[in-house]
Amino acid sequence: MVMNPILEKVSTFPSNSFALKEEILPHIKIGWHFHPEYELTLFTESSGKRFIGDHTDNFGPGDLLLIGPYLPHYMRNHEIYYKGDDSSRIRAIVVHFSKDFIGEKFFDIPETLTIKKLLQNSERGIHIYGKTQKKVAKMMEALLHLKGYSRLMSLIDILQTIATSEEKRLLSSLGYRNTFAPHDANRINAVFDYVLRTFETQIKLEDVAAIAHMSVSAFCKFFKSRTGKTFSHILNEIRIGHACKLFIEQGSSVSNVCYSCGYNSLSYFNRKFKAITKFSPLEYRNRFYKEPKV
Repeated sequence: MVMNPILEKVSTFPSNSFALKEEILPHIKIGWHFHPEYELTLFTESSGKRFIGDHTDNFGPGDLLLIGPYLPHYMRNHEIYYKGDDSSRIRAIVVHFSKDFIGEKFFDIPETLTIKKLLQNSERGIHIYGKTQKKVAKMMEALLHLKGYSRLMSLIDILQTIATSEEKRLLSSLGYRNTFAPHDANRINAVFDYVLRTFETQIKLEDVAAIAHMSVSAFCKFFKSRTGKTFSHILNEIRIGHACKLFIEQGSSVSNVCYSCGYNSLSYFNRKFKAITKFSPLEYRNRFYKEPKV
């Protein structure tokens, strides 16, 4: 597999002050990366795992994210997307804009200070949900068909709508710091690619370290410094995230979910599940699984 460089270059046309694109692809192709632009992304068709700074979670249709400059992020679809199934595809609307895309001091004037604060908070990544997500999703669909002044003003309206809403949450931890360098890209992407393909099986730290071409001790230090979390913590978040998906979608038994997510100890699974979700597995299943109507 050819890995993309960690620093993504975003191009804009001379006639536009920001980049806007509709992406329709079989699956997400870019790996762990960052860029100097802000990124606003709406997924309308896609599901998988997302990593933003030291944040880990599932994502799906309707996800709306604002990611600040140089914040590393990585999305990978579920495995079905990589098996050539024509019924699986991704569709996303993506906006990239620079800090001064509308002028160096524009976000310093009193009328735009709420947007300035939003952009500052986006350095940790922001997830927008609820009625605000639905409203902004419609605005972004309309944005695809606008040009010139209307296009620019619509983006400002979108940012203001998000900035004045309470329906958003910060993703990366307050203490997260990006320590990535471009030459880290291949190692990190190879590790995540391997883990997301094999997390349902028993994974040995020695094998993961070998993929990164490092000793176990060197790999553990490298991974923690680049992601803000230990490898075992990330692996547990990936597995528990998949367990949540199985509980919500299938209502599977706790033991079945435990072993299908790569755990070989039910007590360890229960402990890690509660530490991450604040619910026991059975509580989570009973709370979020809805029996299909006959």
